[in-house]
Amino acid sequence: MSKKLLFFSLVSLFLFTSCFEFVEEITFNKDGSGNATLTINLSKSKTKIASIMLLDSINGYKVPSKKTIKNTLAEIISKIKKTKGIHNVKNTLDFEEFIVTVSCDFDNVEALNAVLLTFSSKKEAIAIKKNKHFIYNKKSKTFTRSHHFNIGKEFQKTKMKDRKVFETATYTGIYRFETPIKSSSNPQARISQSKRAIMLRVKAQDIITNKQTIKNKIQLQN
Repeated sequence: MSKKLLFFSLVSLFLFTSCFEFVEEITFNKDGSGNATLTINLSKSKTKIASIMLLDSINGYKVPSKKTIKNTLAEIISKIKKTKGIHNVKNTLDFEEFIVTVSCDFDNVEALNAVLLTFSSKKEAIAIKKNKHFIYNKKSKTFTRSHHFNIGKEFQKTKMKDRKVFETATYTGIYRFETPIKSSSNPQARISQSKRAIMLRVKAQDIITNKQTIKNKIQLQN
């Protein structure tokens, strides 16, 4: 799981901090194209992380250097740029606040699914192809967000003391549309007053233990 997009490329740092947020933002145009931005925000633990970055290892884990993190990010960006239907790939890497962002424009959600396939194992790739992470149906005006990474399985492989890091970690998904939202299948999701945006905020630990899910089917108005 340590290669799943940028989130997992920095997992070794997450094990040393007690607060981080993973934010997924997708803005859709009516034709199904749009923009996607992923943000990893560790700013609330920046003082602690800055101190840890000065060490070679901690609690049996090797601490990645700034060069290693930069190289990992560059490798990820390079792979994303090669994906058909993906354009205008950008990223930021802030070692002061410890915030990382990766963004891109996409022609359709198939391009986003293709990006996920690039960073998936063969087994996971089969699952994604069969049950896609993102589906946008222009005819029925529905957007479906799913996921097939077995995070819980990987979580069980970590040490008990390291699992505490997920107690305050959160996932936030924000989706914006040009057409007003009619309804969503996930009861935890909140639709904005304008009806053109919806947000889901979930504790990472609840996702891992299957108490809550990031899966959602959003129905837009006709």
